[in-house]
Amino acid sequence: MNLRRASFLGAGVAGGAGLAYLLQRTAAGRWRVGAEELAAAGLSLPPDIRHHFVTTSDGGRLHVVERGEGPTSVLVHGVTLSAATWATQLRTLPGRVLAVSQRGHGQSRAGREGYTFERLAADLAEVLSELDVRDAVLVGHSMGGMVAQLLALDRPEDLSLHVRRLLLVASTPGPIAGPPLAAIAAAASARALASAERKGRGPFPKSATVWASRVAFGAAPSPAAMELLCEMLDSMSPGALAELTRHLLAFDVRDRLAELALPVHVVVGTRDLLTPPRAARGIADRVRGSRLTVLPGCGHMVMLERAGTLCDLVTE
Repeated sequence: MNLRRASFLGAGVAGGAGLAYLLQRTAAGRWRVGAEELAAAGLSLPPDIRHHFVTTSDGGRLHVVERGEGPTSVLVHGVTLSAATWATQLRTLPGRVLAVSQRGHGQSRAGREGYTFERLAADLAEVLSELDVRDAVLVGHSMGGMVAQLLALDRPEDLSLHVRRLLLVASTPGPIAGPPLAAIAAAASARALASAERKGRGPFPKSATVWASRVAFGAAPSPAAMELLCEMLDSMSPGALAELTRHLLAFDVRDRLAELALPVHVVVGTRDLLTPPRAARGIADRVRGSRLTVLPGCGHMVMLERAGTLCDLVTE
């Protein structure tokens, strides 16, 4: 390749990269909105919620928000989210509604035992006991659904004291990648996230946060829903995400799901790229008497994309 041709090629690559960057910034700006737009969309927490801080047996602290009285729903979010992701459900579900921020998310902090899924399951059991939850519907989204499955399998008697039905939303019974890819992804993400932690940043650069959030939705997410997800992702501890990633990639209860005794309803969107429909079917096919609801066009963020439908499924 002669020098002139190389110069033209270099200029083309640079121009393409510059155009891609400009388009990325333009799209990112279109998807970012302010607090007023969040409130107008009903995606801010209601002003009349009650706040609880539950101290765990390993010295951690869990933030739980509560609203209403009567028949109880307990909402547990996925990785990088918080109780704020359930803003619509806190506003619209009847009865008593509890939304739990898992350790390392929102205002919740880990204790001595770190971020194993066994510890997250113990956290949930301790919250249910501390707040005297009875006869509830337990709704677990993504990682929250994985934690709910583990609690139901490891401590069925304890869970049955508090919960009568499981609603597993955009979740999975197994790892999100095969063993070779999982090991590579875990090592790479741990290095990048440790660097972000040292520098006092969020898990991803600001512009990358928007695109990481966009992947979680199906077709045409609202700017307010995108903003809420970006805010939660920006506030996530990179160190906590690095630890949880290892457990997300290693999780596997597929061979144990036939042991589940509680009624189980599985919900998934057809455009969920993170826990796709085959993962939901992997739960439904293994749990006797379970139900499966597939939502056309919906992505991973069911509570934001199909809020009304999800509320109906919780209360039916």
